[in-house]
Amino acid sequence: MVQRFSSLKSRLFLWYIASLLLMAFFIILIIHVFAINNGAYFLILLFLTLSVLGFTIIYKITKSLTYLATRMKMISSKNLNERILDIESHDEIGELALSFNELLNRLHEAFRREQQFIADVAHELKTPLATLRSTLEITLNQKRNVDEYQNAIKEALDETHQLSSTLKNVLDLAWSETPQEQKNVKRFNLTLLTEELVETAQKMAMKKKIVVSGNIDENIILFGFKDKFGRAILNLIDNAIKYTPSQGKIEISLKKENGKVAVKIHDTGPGISKQDLPHIFDRFYRGSSTEKIFGSGLGLAISKAIVVSHHGEIEVKSKIGQGTTFTLSLPLAS
Repeated sequence: MVQRFSSLKSRLFLWYIASLLLMAFFIILIIHVFAINNGAYFLILLFLTLSVLGFTIIYKITKSLTYLATRMKMISSKNLNERILDIESHDEIGELALSFNELLNRLHEAFRREQQFIADVAHELKTPLATLRSTLEITLNQKRNVDEYQNAIKEALDETHQLSSTLKNVLDLAWSETPQEQKNVKRFNLTLLTEELVETAQKMAMKKKIVVSGNIDENIILFGFKDKFGRAILNLIDNAIKYTPSQGKIEISLKKENGKVAVKIHDTGPGISKQDLPHIFDRFYRGSSTEKIFGSGLGLAISKAIVVSHHGEIEVKSKIGQGTTFTLSLPLAS
């Protein structure tokens, strides 16, 4: 980049010298042809003034560009917190420095989130792996009867299921936060999808005798990824079933509201505390009342990422002792 600016600097100076030579030629020609004597000194003074002024302008431009290029070259993945703050001009060069700083801000945030994500995944996988290893080591080190071996194998199998679920959620989250190609996006009938999910929810809730009802508008079309969006809704349904007590109620609705699509999942669970509410969409976040409920803490984060990737929004309202309502708002397919 420095070489490119050096080349630009050379071209500017060559253009400047050529302009000066052309100007000098015309001044000499005018003096010679028109035999100007009195005005010759004025023309020469004008020529010198313009020369100095032009040189100063070009020097300042090339100096700023060279400095900017040098600072850009010094910034790497190891010092993304650095910023170019010395250029305070409000011209195109100042805008270039500002745009570069904004790019660094986005890169720094992306690197920070990636590092945090890796740390969170490592932490989540560490516990089940340690438990699995401990179970297998104890099983091998001691003689056991058939029932004890079966229990040990069952514990190991449960841990592998948890690992598998966590890894699947991690992959889904990674997909949801990666920009997808528009050519893979398709129109799909959200009404039919929601009706299928209501039937699935009714089967899932049978064991706890939870009543699942649907209130669905007809023929609502959405533009996006059907399977992924279904996963976003199913995560919220699964979450509602987990926290709704036996013989509770869950209502799933699909409506057109103010030119948008609104999917709502309401449950009669215990509600979410004010302390937990701002964090429920954070990766791997587990609320204060979820210790005894199986989960990786990724379901809601995945749902939000999928909804956002469909240019939508997700919000939650909850009251302790009255239940929780998740609302997904999305644009209708044109």
